[in-house]
Amino acid sequence: MHSFCHIELATTNLEAAAHFYRQLFGWTIEPMGENYMMIRISDDPAAVSGGLVRVETIFDSGAQNYVFVDEVSAALKQAEALGARTIDEKRALPHEMGFIGMFEAPDGYKLGLFSQK
Repeated sequence: MHSFCHIELATTNLEAAAHFYRQLFGWTIEPMGENYMMIRISDDPAAVSGGLVRVETIFDSGAQNYVFVDEVSAALKQAEALGARTIDEKRALPHEMGFIGMFEAPDGYKLGLFSQK
């Protein structure tokens, strides 16, 4: 079993990013040092955890992260209301796998969304 266990999201502004993701996803985000905040998505110790890491410039690492949401279009609208920009509208995946979409957070970080409906 080699599953992902921790995912870090880059940001140029920790406090603004923490506020954005708390409002959008309801995540618990707590400071852990000067340039880092821990994201807790679940109380389950085996669940994927995450972090916000402060960087000077957001760059494309080649990896793309997706967050499971109830419905992609609704989550994109909520992200836009919080200052994000939709860069990929909701679209169906092949073989009835579900739906994806993507937004760019106010600081420039690109994050995907996935839903079953």
